[in-house]
Amino acid sequence: MHEPKGRLTDIFSLPTDGSGQPQSVLMLDQLTHVPEIGDVLQVADRNLSIAQVDRQRMRSCLTGWPLIGLGSIAVLVNEPTEELKPLARHPNRLWVTWKPKADLPWHFKTDDLPKFIRLNEDWNAHPNDVGLRLEERGDELIARMKPNPYAYRQYENIPEIAVSFVNCSKYRVTSVNDEGWYSGQCRFSGLAPEWGEFYEISGNTQDNMNSTPWIKMEGVGAKHFHFYLKDETLEIKAQDWVLKSES
Repeated sequence: MHEPKGRLTDIFSLPTDGSGQPQSVLMLDQLTHVPEIGDVLQVADRNLSIAQVDRQRMRSCLTGWPLIGLGSIAVLVNEPTEELKPLARHPNRLWVTWKPKADLPWHFKTDDLPKFIRLNEDWNAHPNDVGLRLEERGDELIARMKPNPYAYRQYENIPEIAVSFVNCSKYRVTSVNDEGWYSGQCRFSGLAPEWGEFYEISGNTQDNMNSTPWIKMEGVGAKHFHFYLKDETLEIKAQDWVLKSES
């Protein structure tokens, strides 16, 4: 079984709490899972019970395995800061693990993990107003949406893009949005490198972990395409895809 891990980047103190206990804040980044109150953090040879998790300090919500260099979180432990401070002075920063009190997601328990290839290198759907529309043409599925002109200026005057999936065998639109992905509701929460992107996923895609029924089409394509959109997720099994700009 994989252990969740993160990197200890800093330690600083807070005033003692109402009962006189010391309070130390540990800053962790490069998380592979979000720790919870009551989890036992293992720092070098110390076992530290997490008393509080400050989610407001996240630069980027992180869950799952593996997410490298994408955010930080603060956890509070009732230990003297002067005893812990040396732990943050490791030349390469100290990697820490913790024992969760709750059951870990499925991908911590297997080595048979799917692989993700991001497909939208120089384009994406609009982050706030996707307006997804799907059209079936025999064995072709066409997904129409507004492009993102903020990150990709070449789409400033293009009102719509269409992603065509050829030889499509089935597709479905699930209700997983960004909030659900960050909270672990998607089976690929944390496995996919980033929310809001378009991927081809190979290996065991664990399709039965989402109960949304598939809509069958006439094709026989089997590649798994996965597009995280503003309020939903589009999953497709098809032979290939192509992007078209429509003026």
